[in-house]
Amino acid sequence: MSLLPRTAEEFSSADYWERFFRKRGEKAFEWYGDYNSLCGVLHKYFKPRDKVLVVGCGNSELSEQLYDVGYHQLTNIDISETVVSHMNQRNAEHRPDLTFQQLDATQTCFESGSFQAALDKGTLDAMASEEDGALAGRMLAEVGRVLAVGGRSKNPIHFLHSRTDF
Repeated sequence: MSLLPRTAEEFSSADYWERFFRKRGEKAFEWYGDYNSLCGVLHKYFKPRDKVLVVGCGNSELSEQLYDVGYHQLTNIDISETVVSHMNQRNAEHRPDLTFQQLDATQTCFESGSFQAALDKGTLDAMASEEDGALAGRMLAEVGRVLAVGGRSKNPIHFLHSRTDF
């Protein structure tokens, strides 16, 4: 049973992600790196007092680990109802303020300017797989809308690529 999509465009499909997390089960999956490999970048740009939107959280342990070191204003969103339900159940007892919501990153219900920071480890890449890039553009516009003036948006994988010699 392969978890990989048949085409690159499937990465931008909500149905693909629902199937992915149903097949994957509850075991965490870290796209592009875990807390230990990203903490230097994250702590440089995000502060514990920041209200942070985590876009396309999946079942990564990153938000849980950030919460455990003092980041208690994290709002996680993902297109998959399955993964959001699992993450809420997994964190209800020990991390009651850590929230997960099933939302489309291109059109959220948040008020404009409601976050000081946004974090994305791989959602932009998934949306950019679509041929014309329209979804990626809509996601970036939505993240820009919900960020406060002076807010910060980080895709740490892009930072890591810029620091890697090929």
